[in-house]
Amino acid sequence: MSYKIRASTPDDEAGIHAVYRAAAHQGGGLLRREDEITQDYIRHNLENSLRIGISLVAETEDGRILGEIHAWPSETRQLGHCLTNTTLAVDPAAQRRGVGRGLFEHLIDTAKANPKFRIIELYCREDNQRALDLYQSLGFVFEGRLKGRVWQDHGKLYLDDLLMALHLTADA
Repeated sequence: MSYKIRASTPDDEAGIHAVYRAAAHQGGGLLRREDEITQDYIRHNLENSLRIGISLVAETEDGRILGEIHAWPSETRQLGHCLTNTTLAVDPAAQRRGVGRGLFEHLIDTAKANPKFRIIELYCREDNQRALDLYQSLGFVFEGRLKGRVWQDHGKLYLDDLLMALHLTADA
């Protein structure tokens, strides 16, 4: 599968929305359910990422978006060096083809190129082993566990949310 990774633009909103809806419909990694993936949710993420963070898309030669990743820091000065709100979505038809890894690698490279950013943080449900394996292979380490934070309504179950971080500088 041929694709390129580039910085997102406001014009990508509809394509990003379609990817997130498809990924949420499939179930699995996203924290939001399909009905929670609204235009407002996508617009909020895109606007914040473009304003103070990073947003990238993977797209085919004909312009179809296969995946998106974004992260932005808190606007408080004391946390402005930590990219957080990190979210990745890949169209189910493009999963297991390196799109997610490629997006994450580009996010990491883009963050490293900006001296303001020192840490990338993310949360991952304890049962999402595929994602945990990816994050660890990229150098993310476990920073903490939030017990019972994620409610899985289909199983009446509460799962732990794992905080992971990638330290971009040796002294972070």
